[in-house]
Amino acid sequence: MIRNIVITLLFISSLFFIQLEEDRTSVDVLFPLYVFSFFLYLWIYRTRHSFNFRELVGLSVVAHLVVLWKEPALSIDYYRFLWDGEIFLQGFNPFDFRPIELQQESFMKENYFQKVYEGIGSMSQQNYSCYPPVNQFYFMIAALASNNIAVNAIVLKLLIVLTQLVGGAYLYKLLKALKMSMDRMWLLYLNPLWIIETVGNVHFEGVMLSFLFVAFYFLKKRKFVLGAFFFALSVHIKLVPLILLPFFWRFWGWKQSFRFYFFVGIFTIVLMITMIHPSNIAHFIESLRLYFQVFEFNSFFLYYYLQYGFETVGWNMTQVYAPRLSLISFILILGLAFYRKMHSWEIFFQRVTLAFFIYLIFSSTLHPWYILPLLTLSIFTNYRFPVVWTFTIFFSYVFYVYLDFNAPAVRWVSLLEYLTLLFFFVYEQMKGKIKLERNTYF
Repeated sequence: MIRNIVITLLFISSLFFIQLEEDRTSVDVLFPLYVFSFFLYLWIYRTRHSFNFRELVGLSVVAHLVVLWKEPALSIDYYRFLWDGEIFLQGFNPFDFRPIELQQESFMKENYFQKVYEGIGSMSQQNYSCYPPVNQFYFMIAALASNNIAVNAIVLKLLIVLTQLVGGAYLYKLLKALKMSMDRMWLLYLNPLWIIETVGNVHFEGVMLSFLFVAFYFLKKRKFVLGAFFFALSVHIKLVPLILLPFFWRFWGWKQSFRFYFFVGIFTIVLMITMIHPSNIAHFIESLRLYFQVFEFNSFFLYYYLQYGFETVGWNMTQVYAPRLSLISFILILGLAFYRKMHSWEIFFQRVTLAFFIYLIFSSTLHPWYILPLLTLSIFTNYRFPVVWTFTIFFSYVFYVYLDFNAPAVRWVSLLEYLTLLFFFVYEQMKGKIKLERNTYF
């Protein structure tokens, strides 16, 4: 009993002090704290039977709340979220105007708007919004709260927490419906990367996945319209759930899958036309294109591909090579989706977990929070390499210290991250951990 109290207090304290850190370049503080919190997370999970279910629920809730109380420590993305919400309330569609185009508007005379504008950074100032309409709805609610950045950021966090509580309830129901152990949910809801990046740094992967849990639950119950609606909500937070769509065709067959596709399409279009229309859809696509042709961060294949480009043509070939990698990823995912018929939800989740792994490993931009969908899908399988990745990928924050992918420290950290990941991935494949077990892990 005393041991459990000490461990949980240390776990919560480590998350608190990570959130307390103001500078994401302070890796000498952040890295030891993250290592400490991660090993406490593993300890709690391995000794979870010494806790009752309510204690684990309480620990998870407190862990999420302890990173709620202040502005994000490791990300500036929330400034753009607040900007989009604020300009919509001022009568401007964030898909119609780049922030830099609104500098002369009267509301920009207010100190609050100037601070938000400066906070989003020069690159974001020159680009249209890339956040879908349902995500924009969250931004608007936060913008209504006040003319104070800190307060509105906390409101955003609170909205995320509330949505993830609903998602947690449906994850519990989904695991029960699939006859899987409830313990699986703690691999996600106590994971430090999940807590830090969703609530702490206001990234909406947790909201997207919460809607996906609801969708999967209704689909398991064969309520296709409700499942399609929540799937569309998930897509309108982040577009990445679209990767899942080809897998339903081999899972259900063409009749049921096309029925599902039809309703997903209807709901997606209805939600889209609330803010995106023919006159600005090109702006939205233009912003998305940046992630596939311009941005580079912590990529596995792209770095070495670029070195080849430098040697052969003498300049950066990201705009050519990044789309090529995306095309390879797309072909491999389709091949995986259509390879064989999936006769159970267990096989379905195994396939989509591998699909997300392919998508991520070929990505040109891979921030730590991008792997949270992979972690989430893996809890329905025996794969545990995503858990390992949530540990190693946090060290990619070293890039913010050097701001140079070719810096020796950055390359060594990246190499260690991916070698560790691939070792565990290959190890699990060789050990045959594809067949789902209906018990607990580690």
